[in-house]
Amino acid sequence: MKYIFMLLLMGCLCSCQPFNSSNDIPVFDISELKPGGQTTLEKLDKRTYIHSSPNLTMDMRMNFWSGFSFFRDPWVAAPASTTDRDGLGPLFNARSCIACHRSGGRGKLENKEIFKPVSVLFRLGNITDVNNYDPVYGGQIQPKAIRVLHDDLPKQVQGEAAVKLQYQYITGLFSDGTEYQLRKPLYELVKLGHNPLNEHTKVSARYAPAVYGMGLLDAIASEDLLQQEDINDENQDGISAKYNRVTDVELGINDAIGRFGFKALQPTLRQQVAAAFVNDIGITNPIFKYDTCTKSQIKCKVASGFSSLKGEALEIPEKFFAQTEYMSKFIAVPMSRDLKSKKAQKGRNIFYQLDCQNCHQPSYITANDYSESKLSGQKIWPYTDLALHDMGPGLADGKVEFLASGSEWRTPALWGIGLQQDIQGFQAYLHDGRARSIEEAILWHGGEAKMAQQAFIKLDKAQRDALIFFLKQI
Repeated sequence: MKYIFMLLLMGCLCSCQPFNSSNDIPVFDISELKPGGQTTLEKLDKRTYIHSSPNLTMDMRMNFWSGFSFFRDPWVAAPASTTDRDGLGPLFNARSCIACHRSGGRGKLENKEIFKPVSVLFRLGNITDVNNYDPVYGGQIQPKAIRVLHDDLPKQVQGEAAVKLQYQYITGLFSDGTEYQLRKPLYELVKLGHNPLNEHTKVSARYAPAVYGMGLLDAIASEDLLQQEDINDENQDGISAKYNRVTDVELGINDAIGRFGFKALQPTLRQQVAAAFVNDIGITNPIFKYDTCTKSQIKCKVASGFSSLKGEALEIPEKFFAQTEYMSKFIAVPMSRDLKSKKAQKGRNIFYQLDCQNCHQPSYITANDYSESKLSGQKIWPYTDLALHDMGPGLADGKVEFLASGSEWRTPALWGIGLQQDIQGFQAYLHDGRARSIEEAILWHGGEAKMAQQAFIKLDKAQRDALIFFLKQI
């Protein structure tokens, strides 16, 4: 969850139009082979996603790898001799960013029935609270706590909860008679460290996304995104793209365009990194300057004061925070694979015939005036509009985040989606990792994407295979 950046196959994989072979299909553009423009990594390393953008200078690469050390190395509790790496907790999900974003990709899902989650975090929402938090546990379950020996804290700080996980399996049939199976996770918070959750609190699982290409998404001009907004479906295509309006903490505005996180909660990559630091590792920073202890968590509040013993107001000061942000901006996008093959081109045609591009907007040119010149003016192919879409009751979590309703999710980027198995040795998709394949992820689509899901079910096996093959190449 560090960097809960949140991004991979969570929103609508296709829009909601039925299969229509007469739909206009754009001519293949050679730039599709390099989805990250000049930041594209041309030689794939099957061990990790984390590589610096190839268009960086030597000095910029040194800065990138300096930032990577704060992403990779574990944090420890303060006070400690390792003053650049202390400040962990008091409550936390993991000790490092890479513990959740394994190899820079998605985390490894737990296979135990009861566990303290690392790669899946649990957001909390309470419709009776003005801040949409649980009154005792706040906005996120943090299952772990630091050990503190101090006269003012005679008892150990407690982690907030463990998780019990079971699955429900749902079967169905494609139109050609082939059976499919979907997996629905049933989560229950157990071993609560304090009182039970408030009766109005909603619990939403969020599975750590891959982190490459985030700087390019940050570099898309807001006006280019807003041109896609169609809240009332005025063009009558069944799609109601809506952009979340959220708080930009540093600018002090409440109507910034959200673009990061599964419900587009954060407006900038900088704020996304900061939120992950404080919520997931318990590291205060230039944007979020206080630990997340609630008023009810007395021992947590006492323990949070111990970091002041090292004489630092923030646990990661601006110098080191900026290096981590820099690294996050310049993780290279993997090059597309066998995209020019006959099978991939057939799948590409089906992608457009199903109108998947209505949510998964294929390409942009990043803003020329973006703060990092190496990311500006790039033709990129992320396949996302970064907008909110109603995905129906099957994926609804009931958690409201600003303008995002309990059934709305932000469209994730699809670039590099087919590499997870090769690089990480496993694959899982959607906001909570329930889908074990891209095919399952499509089948979970409802709401605005219901008609496309039904059209996908009506495809024959060769057509389905071609579509999936195309998605694995982009």
